[in-house]
Amino acid sequence: MTHKAKNTKYKKKNNMYVYGNAVKKAEAVPSKKYSPQIVPHKKHRPTEQDRQQEREKIRKINRNNRLNLVYTLAVSGIVVAMFAICWQYLSVQAKVKENAAAVHSLQKELTELTNKNDEMELEINTNIDYDSLYKIATEELGMVYPERDQVITYEAGVSEYVKQYSDVPEAE
Repeated sequence: MTHKAKNTKYKKKNNMYVYGNAVKKAEAVPSKKYSPQIVPHKKHRPTEQDRQQEREKIRKINRNNRLNLVYTLAVSGIVVAMFAICWQYLSVQAKVKENAAAVHSLQKELTELTNKNDEMELEINTNIDYDSLYKIATEELGMVYPERDQVITYEAGVSEYVKQYSDVPEAE
């Protein structure tokens, strides 16, 4: 029995067999140890066909790189064009809003001036005393109404007032 106990004490450390409370937990996956990679040794020199295939691969890579560059430049150009269009659109929108505000203020000013003009015209018309005007015209100035044969009628057109550029035509 002593022989068995002796053997268990001196077991190899690879088995990780330890007595007592200092037992380590076994690893779920064993740790990888360094193993040198085997590099195959080329036994023969590359043939002309191998060299042509290698050149063709390099050509394809270069062509793809050029296409990627062209594609990148095209996308960049499109992005720049879209940015310029958006910038132009926003500047036009800003000008439209600015002009709309100016038109609104001018319309408001026009409305105020029109109302003021109408008020003044009404005030002027209410201050005219037509009876005293008639009395002064007939008594002091000696004015009289025209007779029927002295009145000439004609069509004036669209305007509310008449500018006389020439003599009034004779009645027929």
